[in-house]
This record gives sequence, structure tokens and C-alpha cells, in this order.
Amino acid sequence: MIRQVQKTLLKFERVVERQRYWRALRDTLTLLFPFVLIGAYVSFLNQAIFQRNGFLNHIYGISRWFPGFKRLTTYTTMLNLSINGIIAVIAAFAAANFVARSAHRDNLLAGLTAAISFMMLNINYNFFSAHGQASGSRFLENNLGTQGIFLALLVGLLTGWFFSHLARRAHSHQELETQTHLLARARNNWVPMVVALLVFSLLGYGLSFVSKGGLNGLFYAVFTLPFSNPGAALLAIVGVASLSNLYWLIGIMGPVDFSGNSATSTVQNLEYALQHGSAWGAPNPVTLHTLFDAFANVGGPGMTLALLIAILWRSRNHNYRLVAKTSALPVLFNFNQPLLVGLPIAYSPLLAIPFLLAPLASMVITWCALKLQWMPPVVYPVSKTMPGFLTGWLGTGGDWRALLVSLINIAVATAIYLPFVLLANQVDEGAQTDA
Repeated sequence: MIRQVQKTLLKFERVVERQRYWRALRDTLTLLFPFVLIGAYVSFLNQAIFQRNGFLNHIYGISRWFPGFKRLTTYTTMLNLSINGIIAVIAAFAAANFVARSAHRDNLLAGLTAAISFMMLNINYNFFSAHGQASGSRFLENNLGTQGIFLALLVGLLTGWFFSHLARRAHSHQELETQTHLLARARNNWVPMVVALLVFSLLGYGLSFVSKGGLNGLFYAVFTLPFSNPGAALLAIVGVASLSNLYWLIGIMGPVDFSGNSATSTVQNLEYALQHGSAWGAPNPVTLHTLFDAFANVGGPGMTLALLIAILWRSRNHNYRLVAKTSALPVLFNFNQPLLVGLPIAYSPLLAIPFLLAPLASMVITWCALKLQWMPPVVYPVSKTMPGFLTGWLGTGGDWRALLVSLINIAVATAIYLPFVLLANQVDEGAQTDA
């Protein structure tokens, strides 16, 4: 039975790999990896070290003794905005580029057209007020970073489709471009360029009347609807958390912030702990925060610290090991975007299964521990950049049983990821054999 499931998964993975548009998605994410990796290290430096509420700053008091701390805070914030803040624009360019290239069309013009089209979708049409005065930014800047990747990929794929079907003829490459050849390229591709720019500019303008956040803002408004109040029911919490992880798998990164330090139930738990000097007996032991955020989000969505361990332990895939090694430090502090795009986990039929199952198992284990009163619930606020396996321990006031549950969760999650990592070895070996 298990062998049959493995054969089915391997066959499905190989079939998907041969699909042109799916391949374009995977290649786009891989191309994004170095930028996302640099951005993750910048985010780590900025949020964990050079912010006053950063985890490492809290421990070592860096802001009190490190010279130029404020200037470095400003500099790393600037780097964070400039690298992570435009990653979706690069995604749109790359997706269109790969689709057009696979159809032997002008991939450079396709990529440029997709990037401009994506920007058109994210123009801030409220920039000019009713009185004609400039107000705010010209673009919806929040949509240009990682949270805009899903829409950027759609724009890129559709632009690539326009070029594949509307360009006059195939593009011929030249080592040395001439003005005549460049003008010929423009002439042969003006139809898909104009169509793409018109379609996305009109779509962006039309949506400005119903959504101030553009199409991406409308997406996120819809995506957050199921997360209003899952309550204390295990099935509801598991469903909400699994849906959030599914969003991450398709490039919708971070529509919901699960760091529930400000949620009503969390505030009530904290007030109880401060009044009684203990987390035991807190009024809301089972919440989205105490199950998912504190114990099933280790290394970021999908329990990806466990995936990192499984890869470094048993993977023979050189690419997997390279991505895992270079991403280890950010993943330890819950910045797992490099793994999502570098392996990639996103849009991977093989890794999607453990990505969804590992957090589910962790939530069930944590729920059992809370229901059987083996440990107190997490009641104290913790930094977002705290290593995930320490969140339960410090969030309960240093209870060793919470740390033990976190370690058990990581061990179980690693065991869930391991068979799929071993299957990925076979996929890689099969690809090398085919080549």
C-alpha cells in the first residue's frame, strides 16, 4: 500500500514537472531564491537585532552598547523595504519570461511587459484627491512585496500567454543587438504588449472603485474572511491553521497574522497569570495562539524547521541541501521564505502534503497536552523573532514541560517530512537518469 502511494506521488510529481506553465512557476520561484534569501537575512538582522523589541536585542541589550544602533536600524529597515518590498515585481517579470521563452517568443519583452502590468494593477488611484492635490504614494507599496507574489505570478503567466499566442513570430536571439533588430522585436510583439498593458491597466482602474487596496487588497479581504473567530474548538482551529498554510503554498504569504499577543483571549490569559503568578488555570487554554502560533509554527508556517532537519539529515539532493544550509539561520528565527521558493515548497505536490500535515500533528499533540493538563497554556507575550521551539517554554513562564512538548512536536514533524524528503531523492535521481 505504502509503495503504491509512493509510486503515485512520484508519477504525479514527474507529470507536473513536464507541464509548461507549472514549470514556469517552479523556475520563477527558484530564480527568486537568492533575492528572497538575502531579504530573509536582512529581515533577521532588522527585526531580531536592530529593533528594540527584537529577540536578540532583548537578550543581549544590543541597543545599549552597540555603537550606531539607531543608524543601523534605519539602514537595515531601508534594505528590508528595498529588497523585500519589490520581490513581487521580479516574480511577475520572471514568470512571463519563462512562459514566453518556452514558447520561443521574446522573453525579455514579455518580462518587462509583465512587470509594468503588475505595477499598473497596483497604482494608488487615491493619489490624487478630489481637489486634484497629490496625496500619499503613487503605488500600493504593500502589494509589491512578498504578499503580492500570488498576484504577480498570475500576471506573469497571463502576460506570457499573451506573448505565446499574439506575437507575430518567434524571437531570434543575437549576440550583438542592433537598432534594426531591436525595432523589429518591438514590431513583432506590439500586439501582446498593448493587450497586456490595456487589460491590466483597465482592471486596476476598475477595481479602484471597489477596493482601495487594488486587486491584491480585494484578494486578501476575501482570504481573511474564514479567520474571524475560530474559538476554542479543535476542528475549527485546525481548519483555520491548515487554510492559512495552504495559502502560503500557493504564494499568498501572510494574509493573517497569527501572533496573537493582542487577541482578547490572550489578554485575558495574561491578566490571569499576572494576578495569580502562574499560567496554570488560565481561562482560555485552547486558542489559535496557544495551539498554532506557539507550537505549530516552528521555523515558520508548515513547521519548516523540521523540514530543514530532515533535509540535512537524510537528503541526497544537492539542491535541497544547498538551499537548506543557506536558509538555516533565517528559518531558525521563523523566516522560512527562502525554503518556500528555493526548494521550492510552494506549488510542490510532493512537499505540500507534509507542509499541511506537520502543523496539524503538532496542534493535536499540543491540544492533548493542554486538555490532560500536562503543561500550562502560553500566556506571556513573546517576540515574533524568537526561535519557534522556545516560544512555548518562554510563553508559559519557563515551564520545562512546554519545552518538552515543543521538542516532541519537532520530532514528529521531522518524521512526517522524512519520507517525502526520501521520495525527493528518487525524483532527483530520476531526473538525472532522464537527462
